[in-house]
Amino acid sequence: MQKYLLLLVYLTLGGGSLTTFAQSGFKKNDSWRYQMTTRDSLPGGHVIHTTKTVRLTITATEPDGSATAAYELESVAVQRPGLDFNSEKPDEYTGDWRMLESMLLLHRPLVFKIFPNDSIGAPVNAAANAEAAAASVALMDNMKGTLIYTWPFMHSELKCFFPRKPARLAVNEEWSEHPWNFRITGAGKELVTVSGLPEESKDSIRVAGTFSYSLFRNKGNVQALELQSRQVRQDGIIVAVKDVTVRPSAVKPLPADTAWFNTLVRMSNSSNWLKVNRTPDSAKVMQFLAENAPEYGDRPAFKLAKLDIFGYGSEYMYEQYRNALKDVPAAALEGSYSHLFNKLQNEYYRNVDSAMVLIKLLSVNQQSLNSWLDQSFAQYLPQRDFDTADAGREFRSRGVSEARIAEIFEESRKAPTGAQLLLNRLLAEKDSVLQASVRPMSLWNKAMHTTDTAILKSVAANFGNPGAAEMTLGKAARYELLVQDILRKANMPVVADALLDKALNDLKVNQADTAFWTAHPELKEKKAANKYLLSHAYYLKYETAKPNDKKAALSYLSMAAATSPRVNADKVYESFYDREFLHAEESYSTRFAKELEDLGQPEEAMKVLSRQLAVQPDMLDSTRAFFNAHFPGKSFNDYFRDVLLKDWEDAPDFTLKGMNNEDIHLTDYRGKWLLLDFWGTWCAPCREDLPHLNKLAVEINEGKHPQNAVLAISCHELLETARDFITANKYIFPAAHSDTEIEKLYKIRGYPTKVLVSPDGKMLDLQFGADYAAILQTYSNTYFSNEKGQQPPLKIDNKKKD
Repeated sequence: MQKYLLLLVYLTLGGGSLTTFAQSGFKKNDSWRYQMTTRDSLPGGHVIHTTKTVRLTITATEPDGSATAAYELESVAVQRPGLDFNSEKPDEYTGDWRMLESMLLLHRPLVFKIFPNDSIGAPVNAAANAEAAAASVALMDNMKGTLIYTWPFMHSELKCFFPRKPARLAVNEEWSEHPWNFRITGAGKELVTVSGLPEESKDSIRVAGTFSYSLFRNKGNVQALELQSRQVRQDGIIVAVKDVTVRPSAVKPLPADTAWFNTLVRMSNSSNWLKVNRTPDSAKVMQFLAENAPEYGDRPAFKLAKLDIFGYGSEYMYEQYRNALKDVPAAALEGSYSHLFNKLQNEYYRNVDSAMVLIKLLSVNQQSLNSWLDQSFAQYLPQRDFDTADAGREFRSRGVSEARIAEIFEESRKAPTGAQLLLNRLLAEKDSVLQASVRPMSLWNKAMHTTDTAILKSVAANFGNPGAAEMTLGKAARYELLVQDILRKANMPVVADALLDKALNDLKVNQADTAFWTAHPELKEKKAANKYLLSHAYYLKYETAKPNDKKAALSYLSMAAATSPRVNADKVYESFYDREFLHAEESYSTRFAKELEDLGQPEEAMKVLSRQLAVQPDMLDSTRAFFNAHFPGKSFNDYFRDVLLKDWEDAPDFTLKGMNNEDIHLTDYRGKWLLLDFWGTWCAPCREDLPHLNKLAVEINEGKHPQNAVLAISCHELLETARDFITANKYIFPAAHSDTEIEKLYKIRGYPTKVLVSPDGKMLDLQFGADYAAILQTYSNTYFSNEKGQQPPLKIDNKKKD
């Protein structure tokens, strides 16, 4: 997101070159201090307020009229979601990676050239400065890459200090500098005042707003500047907002405590300072703490940073983390949800009051609280036998100290009692959201701790009609399915069947509640998790029906397969814990295919396996093996082309601008397998993958894969930004720029995302991390290869309902 500050300046202040005016009035050691304030409103509702104090100095002049200048950042303050800091206030420092670009640039002058041909050069030492800054705190490669990429673009800010002054300084003199039309409104002896309005534009996104500034006549540097820029779509929707103010500043800002900030960065996850092979090294950590604790040890930020360096690695380091976490008061962890989560994990059974303080702090992030309740806390409610002998041997083999082993054993004895006490306290709270989060769990807990059939019937009845909050935050369906299992084991099949039917109906109603899901897009993963529970509920119906009604059972299993994750977007982390609690399978498609095979219906089994490819594209070879085993003499390649691909979604058509402003259409690739890559220069995993994508593009250009193509689509940035990045890295893959609509059409949920488009315009989403080059080749070879001597293709209608 920080890059938008720089990239939007490009858009709002002008295009490629930074045109200014002949700088014959500059003298060596001319110097000005300015305060620049910006307010950026970005896609997604993010607002960033930035205030900078900048020193500009002419360091040399040349006979040809050019000058060398230095841009020095003296102070910076940033307010943005989750971050509020001021370089003049060291008490506000943290090791947050979002502070790095600004804080590490402090007092590292960027040297640039002002040419007599009215242009300003990029900082010549930006990359070297970035390398030096990164080395000073041992930044990880991806963070260093961000500095090396971003800092050269700092020269875009220079146009705020050296905006254009035309050769003729007369009132009403006019000129254009895309996307603005300018006019001189005043021409005094000392100052020239200019106002600007946007050009008329028919582009899909145009600029609106106002632009005004005043210049010193004899030099040409800015005296004051006001910019209000809006990026507006054709339908009138504002995409982004930028407000910029520049004023002279006579006051030298308070110095930043760079030593203190560097200490925090070296302790952060952005740094390798305390690591060996990217893993925290206990010797380095302990030496570092011994050196720095005397000066900084009492500062809250230092204590929090200690948690980061202890938070992973060896068992010894984890013990140090736990001990450090005990020393940090709950209030000091506000907003640090991972540490609140872990502290709660270590405290919930010790003191109910302390646990409640932590829960209320954690509840600010409802997702974190529900994760703790349903993924961690729920595990401590069942009664379990604990084999201390085997556990002790396992812990010792992992290097856990005897003191820690004894502590673990004591925790295991106290945990069930502590969990029950905390659950009772949670139920007594009047917070309706908290009630919805724990009531279904409490019913399961009650069922687990009784054998009284009357109480068990009461528990089943008390699930009632769970509302949307209990179905999402409280995972009511999970606990209904767990309780029906308890009822079945208690020889209460009628009550169990009724509760299973109820859970099935609750889940179907929940999935169909479009009003709720539309109003709560932040809970979309909860919807996917509940869809998985629906799949398992159908499977349980299959199990109960199988002994007496095989036809009905097969119908339930088909529904279990149909509601299993069918594409990667259906898979969510939360479902892992559902599977663990319920002893469930991730997908029932393979089981359904096996059942159909056993019933002598290989065509139907083939249909199910084909659909499973949407979730596991790398299953093509095993699907081929099944086909060849059951349909000898038939052509799998024909089946793949003529039947299987028909079940894929249609790839939405598009027209995008290429890096040279040419039009690129999906239809340009008709007849080839096309790999779409949705990416952005701001995305570290995207940048890391681009060399591999480029390698594939090189092979295609060399003729190794003549029927394949790739197209990289840059998103959430300017076309020029992507083009400059591709050029700087000498990438040769074809690239286009998003029109902001294509991500919606292709339902892009994260970056990078790869989408495979068939020669006839069908698409398949590829899971992040998949070997997309191998999948592309496998599918391409299957599609374009003909198997000699094969009979006509098997006709299986994959669109037919089960």
